[in-house]
Amino acid sequence: MNNLIMTIILVVGWPVLIIGSIYLFIKGRHVYSLVKGSLVGKVVRILVYTMMVEMYSLGIVSTGFMYCSPRGIYIVIPVFLVWFIMFIITMKVLMNAEREARALTGSVSPKA
Repeated sequence: MNNLIMTIILVVGWPVLIIGSIYLFIKGRHVYSLVKGSLVGKVVRILVYTMMVEMYSLGIVSTGFMYCSPRGIYIVIPVFLVWFIMFIITMKVLMNAEREARALTGSVSPKA
C-alpha cells in the first residue's frame, strides 16, 4: 500500500512541480519585465528564485525521504500540502504585482 501511495505522489508531484515552476518562472519574468530596475522588480525576482529553490529542494528531499523511510509518506503529504498552499499564495502575489505594475506603468492588460 505504501508503494502505491508513494508512486502516486511521485507521478503527480513531480509533473505538478515542473509545470508549476515553469508557470511561476514565466509569470515572474513577465512581472519583472514591467518593473525591472525598481525595488518591486528586485523583490519579484528574488521571490521567484527563492520559490524555485524551495520547490526543487522540497521535491528532492521529499522523494529521498520517502525512499529511505517507510513512514516518510505520512510526513511528506502534509509538507506537500503546506507547500501547495504557499505556491498558490505566491501566484496570487505575482498576479497582484502584475496588476499593480501595469497600473503604475500604464501598460494595457492582455485580457483587455
